[in-house]
Amino acid sequence: MLPTTTQALLPTPVKAARLPVVDALRGIALLGILVVHCSRWFTADALPARLYRLHGAGALNALVIGKVELLLVDKFYTIFSFLFGLSFALMLGRSHEAPGVFYRRYARRLGVLAGIGLLHYLHWRGDILLIYAVLGGLLLLFSRASNGVVLAFGCLLALNLPVTLGRAYAARAATPLSPQTLAIAKQQALANYQTLTHGSYADTVVANAHSFGHLLDFQLGTGRVYHTLGFFLLGLYAGRRRLFEQLADKRALFWRLGLGALLALVATKIGIVLLTNAYGPAGQATAPAQAGFALVYDIRNVTTTLFYLAGLTLFFQYRAGRWAVPVLALVGRMALTNYLLQTLMGSLLFFGYGLGLQGTSQLWVACLLSLPIFGLQVAFSAWWLAHFRFGPVEWAWRSLTLGQRQPLRLAPA
Repeated sequence: MLPTTTQALLPTPVKAARLPVVDALRGIALLGILVVHCSRWFTADALPARLYRLHGAGALNALVIGKVELLLVDKFYTIFSFLFGLSFALMLGRSHEAPGVFYRRYARRLGVLAGIGLLHYLHWRGDILLIYAVLGGLLLLFSRASNGVVLAFGCLLALNLPVTLGRAYAARAATPLSPQTLAIAKQQALANYQTLTHGSYADTVVANAHSFGHLLDFQLGTGRVYHTLGFFLLGLYAGRRRLFEQLADKRALFWRLGLGALLALVATKIGIVLLTNAYGPAGQATAPAQAGFALVYDIRNVTTTLFYLAGLTLFFQYRAGRWAVPVLALVGRMALTNYLLQTLMGSLLFFGYGLGLQGTSQLWVACLLSLPIFGLQVAFSAWWLAHFRFGPVEWAWRSLTLGQRQPLRLAPA
C-alpha cells in the first residue's frame, strides 16, 4: 500500500448528519440477517441431520428455505459489512481532529466493540462483532492507501480469492473425508443440539466458551473473514467517493451498477448450468469441479450484494419506496442494539432455556417468526429514539470510547 496524505484522499469535512438511506440499508440488512438466523433455528453450528428430516422436509419447507438460501444467505451480512466500511469513511471524512488523534480514538472504539463481541459470542456463536473489531484495525491501515488500492483489494477479497486459490491447490490432491472425521462431525452436531435444546443458560455459555477455538477455523476455512474485509474496503471506497451523498445526482450511477450486477448474476446462472451439465450437481462433482462451483457461488454472492445495494438505494429514492426509509432507518440508527436484541429474542424462542422451538418447530415457521421480531424492533426503536439520542448499547459504546458518560436523553422540545 502506498502512503499518501489523508487530506488528498478524503472529502472535505462536512457537518455530521445522518444519511437516512444508509440507515435504512442498515435496517434492511438486519432484517435479512434475522431471517437467515431464524431459518436455521438461530444456531450457528451444524445440527443432526435427523432434525432436518423431521422438521425441514416437505414442499413448504423446501420452498421457503430454498428462497432464503438463494436470496438472503451470504448476501445481507455482506451489506452490513459494506456499511461498516462506509461508516468508517464518513467518520474519518467528517473528523476535524488530527489523523493520529482520530486513529487512536477509533482504535479505542474497536477495543470496546471487541469486548461487546466477546460477551455476545459467549451467548451465541454466530457473533460478527469480534471479527468486525479485529478487521476494523486493518481499515486503519488502508485509510492511507489510494482509492485504486482500496478498490482492488476490496474486490479480490470480496470474491474470496485466498480461499479460491487454496481450493484450486487442494483439488490437485483431494481425498475424501475419512470415516473418523465424519463421525467426529456428527458427534459435535449432536452435542451442539443437546446443549441448545436441553442445556441451561450456564451450559450454553460454557459450551460457547469452549468452542471459541473453532471461530478462526470457520472464518478462514469458509472465507468469511475475507468476504468481510473485502466489503469493508468496498464501503470505504464508496465513502471516499461520496456515493451515498446527494443521491438524486447519482441515480444514473446506481442504475448502471444495478444493471451491471444483474447481467453478472445471469452470467453466474449460466456458469452453474454449464458446470452442472459437465460435472453433475456440485455435491457430487469432482474436487476440481467443486472448486469451480465455489468460485461461481462467490461471484454470485458478491454480485447479488451489489445488486441489492444499488436496487434498494434507487428504490428508496422513488415514491414507491420513500415510505420505507424512515421505518427501516429507525432500526438502522440502533443497529448494534437491535443486532444484540435479535440474539436475545432468538435464543429465548429457540433454545432450551427459553421456549425450545429449535427441536419442535418446522423450519418455515421458524423463518416466518423473524417478521414479528422485526416488527417489535421497529416499534421499540421508534419509542426509544423519541426519548433518547442513541440506542442504549450505542450510548454505552460511545461513552466507553470517549472515556466519559455521554448525554443520552433528548432535550425537551
